[in-house]
Amino acid sequence: MAKAWKIAGVIFGAIVFLAVGVYFFGGTLNQENTINSSLYYSGETEDFGTSDAVGLPKNSRGALPAAPMNDMKLGGKMQEMVSDDSGAVDFSDGTADKKIVKNGNLNLKVDNADEAAEEISDIAKSNGGTVFSSNFFQGKDNTKSGTVSVKVPVNNFEKTFSEMKKVASLVLRESASGTDVTEQYTDLQAQLKNKQTEEQAFTRIMEQAQKIDDILAVQRELSRVRGQIEQLQGRIKYLESQTDMSTITASLTEDANISITDKWRPWQVVKESVSVLVKKIQDFVDFVIRLVILAVPILLLYGILALVVYRIGKKIYLKVKNRNEGEGK
Repeated sequence: MAKAWKIAGVIFGAIVFLAVGVYFFGGTLNQENTINSSLYYSGETEDFGTSDAVGLPKNSRGALPAAPMNDMKLGGKMQEMVSDDSGAVDFSDGTADKKIVKNGNLNLKVDNADEAAEEISDIAKSNGGTVFSSNFFQGKDNTKSGTVSVKVPVNNFEKTFSEMKKVASLVLRESASGTDVTEQYTDLQAQLKNKQTEEQAFTRIMEQAQKIDDILAVQRELSRVRGQIEQLQGRIKYLESQTDMSTITASLTEDANISITDKWRPWQVVKESVSVLVKKIQDFVDFVIRLVILAVPILLLYGILALVVYRIGKKIYLKVKNRNEGEGK
């Protein structure tokens, strides 16, 4: 009986020992799993390979996933920094200044086109602008016409436009237009800031990367982002140039009734008339030479041929006539 109790006690002790061991061992294992899982940002399930390297695999859309925090020291925050343009940076403050593209057109009748163009150039310079295009031509009625285009600061647009109209003796047509590009400009700035933030994020990833494949992948992304940054900067610069400087184009036409013409030059008319006369005489002499050299020989040949035909015909005629007279007798 005592032996049975000893066996039961040993079995009970073994069960208690196993239970205690499983409890402590299982708790430690679960704790380690919890710690390991907390070291990674859980966005999408990715296979990063071994834990001692910086993993940069691509998901099904070709984007770079977040890196593990124990290697990159950035965790889930990096996922936000390298995300697409939407939502990465807050631009709720917007742009205070309006961005307006202003253009003006004038059709002016002037006394002298050259003087008017020079006066328009002075007006543009006095208002902080410049002439960037000028084109003129002389008409058949001895009047000059053309266009002058100037660029002036947008704040001086109305003043310059009004002063340019005073150059004309008559304003035939005038028009002015403005296009608000504030929303487009603000959107481009927002995209640029997003891309610059994305560039900074990839730069920090590059500094932490260890594998050659990872470095090459980040370099490709950096090249793509920097190319987009350059495009956005170019578009922003173009809009700024269009909104900072307005364009005014003036079409100038001289009045034929009051335009200044060349002075009368009778001696010039005499010289031109003599030149025409000499030309006509030369043409006549050339005609006579061609007639003598070409026509006379041809006429002689035709004359000889006609004479031969005439004499042959005359002989035949006389023979026929004499024969008829002999038969009549």
